[in-house]
Amino acid sequence: MKCTINDIARELGLSRNTVSKALSGVSGVAVETQKMVLQKAREMDYKKFLLETADPNPQNMGGTILFLTRSSVSYSDFWISVMKGIEEVLHKNNFNLVLGVMNGEDFNNLRFPTILKDKIIKGVIAIEICNTQVCEAMLDFNLPVVTIDMPVNYKFLLGRMDIITMENKIHIKNLVHQLYKNGCRRFAFAGDLTSDNTGCGFQDRYEAMCEALGELGIAHDERCSITQEPNECFMNFSILKRKLEAMPTMPDVFFCGNDWTALHMMYTLQGLGYRIPQDVELIGFDNIPDAEKHSPSLTTIHTPKEHLGKTAARTLIERIQNPEIPYFFTQLSTTLILRESTSL
Repeated sequence: MKCTINDIARELGLSRNTVSKALSGVSGVAVETQKMVLQKAREMDYKKFLLETADPNPQNMGGTILFLTRSSVSYSDFWISVMKGIEEVLHKNNFNLVLGVMNGEDFNNLRFPTILKDKIIKGVIAIEICNTQVCEAMLDFNLPVVTIDMPVNYKFLLGRMDIITMENKIHIKNLVHQLYKNGCRRFAFAGDLTSDNTGCGFQDRYEAMCEALGELGIAHDERCSITQEPNECFMNFSILKRKLEAMPTMPDVFFCGNDWTALHMMYTLQGLGYRIPQDVELIGFDNIPDAEKHSPSLTTIHTPKEHLGKTAARTLIERIQNPEIPYFFTQLSTTLILRESTSL
């Protein structure tokens, strides 16, 4: 029997309206409530839903778009914001939106949400789908696809799907130079660079740090970076603690693949007695809400999440309406946000 919004609401003791809003990513629901609802939806195998704001009359619809993600619920703040931007554009253009979530087993078996085979689906917006085999299999459905972020080796996708991403390097390189002027000499990176779903964004951020160090003539001590571990490692205090304790020396600065990684690094470093930024400076990426709430607040690089969603939706609609136009490769600019986790 299929899980419904009412089933989730009953399980959590919430109203149907609250659950619907949380699943849709609309405003007015606390972030923690959104996380709780999304977690329960995953547990109950509720893998797709129609946004409440969609036109209820199918005759008025341009079709349905699948928002496909493997993003973890713990980092749902990012893609909820992206989805808001997508929905705003799609609704104005009479398109509906359906959510599909793939887990690790789905990836391994190339098992996509069954709705992808339905004729109502006119296109796909994929986020954090960076496994090359999954991307190839997704194209076999012969639907227009827009991806937000992309595999590290993304060239095989050029001319086959539209790519929307953010600029990843400029602010990191500038930060390395500024922190060097402030006396920092030991720089490290924390973030998964080896899993089969690692995106180009993480790789670009790591490379930006290394390129800036090369410009300064500083050798990167890879023993102080944590790049060979899956994302789950960074959410496990005990594992992360052992990694940090095993380092030959503690870096002056950690650049992190995203804010979620940076915040877990902060928890662990503080648990080991390090002061931030006095002993270790930390930089995240994305500017999720929790980045500002922590003490100390996190220096980060703001990703225009809703604009990523809007750009992806506009690109997909144009592709559906004009399938012969050249494929897009679009980068959106980012913004540096200095907070208390650095001394700048």
